Amino acid sequence: MPWIQGYPYYLIMGSILSLYMGVKAYQFRKTPGRRYLWILMLLVSWIFAATAGEIMASFFGAKLWWKNLQQPPLFMSTIFTYAVIKDYVSRSTAELPRRLFLYSIPVFAYVLLIFTDSYHHLMRSEVGVAIEAGISGVMVQPTLLSMCLIAYDQLFGVYALYLLTVSMWGAPKYYLRRNLLLLGGLLVPVASIFLLPILKITVTGFTAFTYLPATIAAYFTVFRDPYLALYPLDKNKIFENMKDGIVVIDPHDIIMDINENGAMMLSDLSGEWPSTWLGKNITPLLVQHTELAQAYRQRRAGEYEIEVAGPAGSYYGVSLIVTEPNELETTGMLLVFSDQSEKKRYERELLHQATVDDLTGLYNRRHFMGLVQKHGLREGKGTALLLFDIDDFKLINDTYGHLAGDQALVDLSSKILSVYKDIGISGRVGGEEFAVCFFASSEAAALEEAEFFRTMIREHVVNLDGRNFISLTVSIGIVFTQRGDVTFETLYREADEALYLSKTTGKDKVTLGGQPPVGEVLKS
Repeated sequence: MPWIQGYPYYLIMGSILSLYMGVKAYQFRKTPGRRYLWILMLLVSWIFAATAGEIMASFFGAKLWWKNLQQPPLFMSTIFTYAVIKDYVSRSTAELPRRLFLYSIPVFAYVLLIFTDSYHHLMRSEVGVAIEAGISGVMVQPTLLSMCLIAYDQLFGVYALYLLTVSMWGAPKYYLRRNLLLLGGLLVPVASIFLLPILKITVTGFTAFTYLPATIAAYFTVFRDPYLALYPLDKNKIFENMKDGIVVIDPHDIIMDINENGAMMLSDLSGEWPSTWLGKNITPLLVQHTELAQAYRQRRAGEYEIEVAGPAGSYYGVSLIVTEPNELETTGMLLVFSDQSEKKRYERELLHQATVDDLTGLYNRRHFMGLVQKHGLREGKGTALLLFDIDDFKLINDTYGHLAGDQALVDLSSKILSVYKDIGISGRVGGEEFAVCFFASSEAAALEEAEFFRTMIREHVVNLDGRNFISLTVSIGIVFTQRGDVTFETLYREADEALYLSKTTGKDKVTLGGQPPVGEVLKS
């Protein structure tokens, strides 16, 4: 076989080629799906170089040293094959470095035992030199312990093949077709585990060549052509720079993928701030938001709005998307978060401008009327409408100026809110005219409430500027009804007529709609 004469040089060429691809791939070491392949390529390069050294060494001691030197990369290569495929098919690899360390402990033990085997012979029962097709190399007979550790190591290659096959099984046809190259390349070293003993191929270093197809296939699939990868580089850039938060969740509620904005929004919504959400459970979000949790558990797509309590007032829109609709089994979910805080603040500002009086903070006339019309009746209660204005308000403006008049309006409004914020509806319905609608058990109770408010205002002193102090009085008209069919216009007209009577019969009075002032009512 003429080609066998150049066998050592083929090994050296394989080492250089693998080294070149490993060095070129190093620049992508921080890219998801590409973190570990450069290490695997360097390990393969090491295997080729050490195998060439074994073949070219001229005496047994040197050959054995090179043989031992092959063992660390040979064993680590299967573990990093698993790491490459795991990182390639799944972005939830936060725990992978720790797992690799744990998985490598038996390998470290194996390598240590190999290099010290001449003292204890636990790994090799027989060592010698074998010549096959003109190629000389070290022949070893492994012990049962050695074979168990070798079997443990080879399982990672088989599992890596399984992971890639499963990921492609449910992938779109576009990815399936283009990842067949990677699958085929990986199949070569894995299949060689079982085929080489059957075919009785014992040429020294042949195992190294079985890694070359997988290395080349992985290099061109994952690095050289980003469109062939399950997570192309361009897609990653788009994903990471999206303004919306994206969270991909597997059928077991584990976060498989998340961009930076998604992590920030998820932390804000759940109240938890882990170093990374990858590999974490989505439960903290669901515990905080039961409506969202119910839809999520039922795998029901939909749009939801969530407001985060706190001074920041964050507001998020959440889209639930079922990734693989299937009624027979639990599927994964895609959550898309959009920050709607500014939009909601703008909407609230527009609503405030449309419903609230800028000066006093009370409802404006239009919104007050709309709320009263929807007020309805409460069981065992009637509705009272209290209408009042400040007596001699023009005199305040003429004496102290319009700014003082505004201050008086603001001060009075503050008193109204302090009394009726939680028990009634209050509004500014005119220049110095105000109204309050509240529930009352009877007409007498409504009159008592109106008289209480009139007295409270009479006793209140308004501080205009720190030097001038004034007392206000109000004239009040009040109506009371227990009928549900009475319109707001009717109530307002009767209260306005009662207010007019209070103003024209001495001011600083309460008048019941259609009745004489309350003082006269009490005398009768």
